[in-house]
Amino acid sequence: MKTIVVFIINLLFANIVFAQNDTLVKPLIKDTTAFNPKKEIAYDGKRYRVYNNWLTFGIGQGYNSHWYKDEKDEKNAAVDYSFHLKQYYFRIGGFMSGRDFNQFNNYSFHAGIGLRKEAEKYNLSMFLGPSISYFRRPLSDSTKYGLNTVLGSVINRVGGYACIEAIYKFKYDLGLGGQIFCDYNEVQIVYGVRIVTYFSSAYRGIKYGRKTAPKKK
Repeated sequence: MKTIVVFIINLLFANIVFAQNDTLVKPLIKDTTAFNPKKEIAYDGKRYRVYNNWLTFGIGQGYNSHWYKDEKDEKNAAVDYSFHLKQYYFRIGGFMSGRDFNQFNNYSFHAGIGLRKEAEKYNLSMFLGPSISYFRRPLSDSTKYGLNTVLGSVINRVGGYACIEAIYKFKYDLGLGGQIFCDYNEVQIVYGVRIVTYFSSAYRGIKYGRKTAPKKK
């Protein structure tokens, strides 16, 4: 897990440094220009939409604060869809976690609003919003929260979810990166890291005026 954390921190640091000199796509935090939903850029002979959506999914390792001592370390798997309304970005998604990938007992769904920074070789984003979690099995302090400790009982709680994501793009609309996440409610805190794949809807076609190579017969 430490190796994954170091990888993500290094990726975030490197991308932030590169972002200081980037002029390809301006940060959307204070975008005062008129919104143009069809705004495009050209890269590697192709056209890409500046305001685009993306999908990420991946797996990783985490920690659950309220399971028994020998069950706190967990595996997790997640999928997220990030989309925009004008120049503002939102995310919906969910993740599953448990002692192993075939022993998931926590299911969490979330929505959020976020910030994004995209360039030729990276995509940085962060999101924050509400979540709802469903989980099974007795907790370490079930009396305090008045929870049913019968094995297999389902508990649900509303909470909050935050995620920081850094992607390295080996193509403009395809990439690989990592997430640091935290899901909090009154009963448990689940946090950890993931390695994720990135698929963007930015591609629009061949650059205007550029001819494709003829197919070989």
